[in-house]
Amino acid sequence: MDQLVPQKSIVPIVKGHKDQAITSLLGTGFFVGKPSALYLVTAKHVFQSNPLGDSEHYAFVLQDGGGIGVWNLPKLHVSRDYDVAVCPVNSDAKAAPLQFSREQPALNEDVFSYEYSNTSFERKPLGGTHISFEPLSHKGNVVRYYDSNFPESIVTPSFLTSFPALQGASGAPVMFGTTKKKIRVTGILVANQERHLLPAQIVRIEEGPEFTEETRYFLPYGKAMHSKVFLPFLVQLGVENLYGDSAGFVERIKVRLQSFIHRL
Repeated sequence: MDQLVPQKSIVPIVKGHKDQAITSLLGTGFFVGKPSALYLVTAKHVFQSNPLGDSEHYAFVLQDGGGIGVWNLPKLHVSRDYDVAVCPVNSDAKAAPLQFSREQPALNEDVFSYEYSNTSFERKPLGGTHISFEPLSHKGNVVRYYDSNFPESIVTPSFLTSFPALQGASGAPVMFGTTKKKIRVTGILVANQERHLLPAQIVRIEEGPEFTEETRYFLPYGKAMHSKVFLPFLVQLGVENLYGDSAGFVERIKVRLQSFIHRL
């Protein structure tokens, strides 16, 4: 199996100010491309839900050999139809890009993710802020594959994971081990969904005819957008090295994309 160093490939996306490098956590993103032409992929709503104010900017935080670096994201490319955004990254960043899979994990196979929803901000009494990046690693399985039509404007191939997607996890990659023992991306987390458990798992306490206490437990699922949805968008932007051993597959995507553009 490939060795994944997640902090080199998956990073927190933040908002900053000219007077403070980091003011809030927005979501999670991951690198694609090649070291000389890096891009950061995340969910589009990470930015759209957090518009910039005066003197503010978007950035990501990367741990490298010299400590923690904050890198600005001056340019964003967003998909018109899907919840995905792609940001060119300074090639000086010492990042390890991830790649995608042509395979699809079965429902009984493990999938996992790595995200930064547990990040905390502590305001110091004498001024300043202490920021603690505490990433979470999740492991589970795909609960179901389906075509989502809400809140998307068009039908979007998606799937649910058995682990949740908490606030700050949006844009994190969902990964799995392929049959060739390669760690590959199969989708990105975009939302959290809750489902009622079965009625047998509802706890009810009754005290006489006038008082009833009922506790309903919820089962959180993470909603992920399938990578096949936004791969043509990455190809259109010129992102390279999307698949480690599937140049022919990328060429087929280019042909489909060109055909789609001609139809428009």
